[in-house]
Amino acid sequence: MTTTRRLSAVLAADVVGYSRMMQQDESGTLSALRGFRAELFEPTVSGHGGEVIKRMGDGWLVVFPAVVQAVRCAVDLQQALAGVAGQLRLRVGVHLGDVVTDEEDIYGDGVNVAARLQQAAEPGAVLVSDIVHRSVDEKMRALFHSAGTRAFKNMPEPVPVFKWGGQGTATVRVNGPAGARMIAVLPFANLSTDREQDFFADGITEEVITTLSKLPGLQVVARNSTFVYKGRSVDVKQVGAELGANLVLEGSVRTGGNRARITAQLIDATTATHLWADRYDRSLDNVFEVQDEIALRVATELQVELLEGEMARFHGAGTRDLEAWSEQMRAVACTRSMTREDCAAARRHATRAVQLDPGYAAAYGTMAFAQSVEARHGYTDSRPDTLAEARANARRSLELEPYNPDAWAVLGFADAIEGKLDTAIAQFRQALEQNHNHADVWARLSITLTFRGQTQEAISAAEQAIRLNPQYPGWYAGNLGFALRMAGRFDEAEARFREYSERAAGFGLMDLALIYVATGREADARRAAVELMRHRPGFRISKWAETQLFADKSLLDRDCESLRQLGLPE
Repeated sequence: MTTTRRLSAVLAADVVGYSRMMQQDESGTLSALRGFRAELFEPTVSGHGGEVIKRMGDGWLVVFPAVVQAVRCAVDLQQALAGVAGQLRLRVGVHLGDVVTDEEDIYGDGVNVAARLQQAAEPGAVLVSDIVHRSVDEKMRALFHSAGTRAFKNMPEPVPVFKWGGQGTATVRVNGPAGARMIAVLPFANLSTDREQDFFADGITEEVITTLSKLPGLQVVARNSTFVYKGRSVDVKQVGAELGANLVLEGSVRTGGNRARITAQLIDATTATHLWADRYDRSLDNVFEVQDEIALRVATELQVELLEGEMARFHGAGTRDLEAWSEQMRAVACTRSMTREDCAAARRHATRAVQLDPGYAAAYGTMAFAQSVEARHGYTDSRPDTLAEARANARRSLELEPYNPDAWAVLGFADAIEGKLDTAIAQFRQALEQNHNHADVWARLSITLTFRGQTQEAISAAEQAIRLNPQYPGWYAGNLGFALRMAGRFDEAEARFREYSERAAGFGLMDLALIYVATGREADARRAAVELMRHRPGFRISKWAETQLFADKSLLDRDCESLRQLGLPE
């Protein structure tokens, strides 16, 4: 058997909703597909030097001698289709990798990843891998924005991906509205010889992000999106492109004895021009003033005018106790992965912080958040008692600092858990009044709005969360998918739930099954149900229903009945 291997740019494309269209109008669909293939697809591929290496009824694999040809072809195809009313729609993925051919099949990294990118793409969109994005010129790179990272089968590490176009993406512009300023704060480098001081440098970075988030008219990239660059030598222009930021703040921390030296510099990410740089030498007792000074310098540089009320919110009520601050930073670190053990650790560190400084508002807020998560996930013997404690700590935090967004968010989360959707939405909006950059609050507001039946607002809130946190966790995709599903936008919802399933094995499958039932794809629905039980053998319809907070109970009844039809256990 003859086998050949070559490095190629691979384009994978398929027709959106093909199975459903065939069920509804087989002859009309086949006619439209033949016309599309002959009049648009094949001429465009040929014009860009591509070669179709596999046809799959409703899909194609195409190889190109150069990456730029593959990307231009993908964008040209989608632009051409966007201008034709009633025309077929495509999902397209592009990757650069090995293509292996033998007498029986075509396979390899290039084919596998391109196909998975195509599956994850939204209708009308082009999704490309990081290596493809880096291989095209700057002008073409600017057409794409970061769509986070995806874990693909047989790939050792998650792959950063970038997106062009797609249905409903007009509001998901990474750079935000015209004239908007988005800043990414990179992890401050620890220049001390003691590696344990990494924790101190990370804490300073956290505080700077939190303080900058309170500036009006400035969008701030979420912490977990910028911390992926920790310890890496980065190109500021590339960071800006990947995160959709036009400003980057970077710095360093060096400690010795009772002193700390902190440097910071603000950079225009579009030109790599340094706007300002400064150095702050402080005793450790006074180091907590630095984040305010840095943020005020950014405000001055960007000509942000702070009103009296905004100044009060800006400074907040922190602590001057270094040990209490350290305990609070450890508590916050535990909230990044809220397992049962992490929740307990977060509460333990936050409790110690308020023992050291009873006036430390942020620590009460962190304790309240951990308790609310414990109540949500059943990590406690009494959900009502734990929610009551969470509310009490959130209110104590607000007594000390009325502008604390995390405390308002906990009150909203607690109300949402109890099905009090109207008050939950009001509390989340109050949190966003204090910090419009809080991506997790936007995400929780989204799912609450969906349960309330306000799907268009929910979609906008989910998109805002993704814009603020480009390296978003999988449940963000699930939130957006949920809102899209309830809005009847099934093709887009399917793409989001496929993404959720790729990022978190076993999740998103139930919603995919519900989408397939709603669109008459029974075989696909049953396959999704089998896959769900393989990943989550303990799934029960009744237990799942207890977690659903629909204001309109008929919607929950409809979903439960669909799951029963698929044979899922009651």
